[in-house]
Amino acid sequence: MIRSILFALAETPYGAGASNHACWLARKENGFVHALAVIDIAAFEIPVMGAADGFMPSVVTPPAQSGQTLMQDLAAVAGVRLEEFAARCSARGISCATEIRSGIPADVICQAAAAHDIVVVSRTGYSRVPSPHAVDSLVAPVIRGAVRPVLVAGSEFPEDGELRNVLVAYDGSLHAARALPVAAELAARPGVRCTLLTVAQQESAGRETLAPAAAFLRHHGIDPGVRVIVHAKPSEVICDLAGSEGVDLVVMGAYGRSPIREVLFGSTTERILSHCAASVVLQA
Repeated sequence: MIRSILFALAETPYGAGASNHACWLARKENGFVHALAVIDIAAFEIPVMGAADGFMPSVVTPPAQSGQTLMQDLAAVAGVRLEEFAARCSARGISCATEIRSGIPADVICQAAAAHDIVVVSRTGYSRVPSPHAVDSLVAPVIRGAVRPVLVAGSEFPEDGELRNVLVAYDGSLHAARALPVAAELAARPGVRCTLLTVAQQESAGRETLAPAAAFLRHHGIDPGVRVIVHAKPSEVICDLAGSEGVDLVVMGAYGRSPIREVLFGSTTERILSHCAASVVLQA
């Protein structure tokens, strides 16, 4: 069961979707939310031009007094946002704890994840320098490093919203198989529609791939719809189907079968996070 949720606080429109998801998970499971704000230690480093000769560091640390003042300012801002989130939880009867840590954000979040059942993050709002892509640069290392499934929130999950339509993208990989328990946990609720999807070269091969996943979900009381799409690009199929059928949540493995997955972070995964409006749960 999902009883403990780690919510990494962010300040963007997507941040509202992430906080709404964290609250929804806690309400449904009578669970607990650990809201974590991370002060990036990179904020205390000043870039230095001309450092390539090896005689000068590429960054320098401001004087201790300046650094302490900056830390206090950032902590004060984070504290206000955490208090606002805690007040929302209290008003809904949700158990919540808040914490401020400093460090490398992805490392801090991954370390904290071990104590919880799932991690909820925003798509944007963590990095000081905006990413040229639609997904914050923090998201990929959190997905790679967290030992728990990671829910990357879309912006459209409303406050006090409900999950009605779950799409489970399954390719037979180890990571996809690891994602099945959280898929079952989220889809095994009254009124939730669940669809199991794969992309294959042949219909028969696709159904063979989906058979173990369908059996797993049925063991958990879920009778999924089964879809095999032949000769198509997985990311396009998932995004198109999510949009056309009103999918609230996509559940999938973070990587497919590619042997270079550690280098590329899964092109399908990255495209889905960039182009799919639905929230996505990923399991590494």
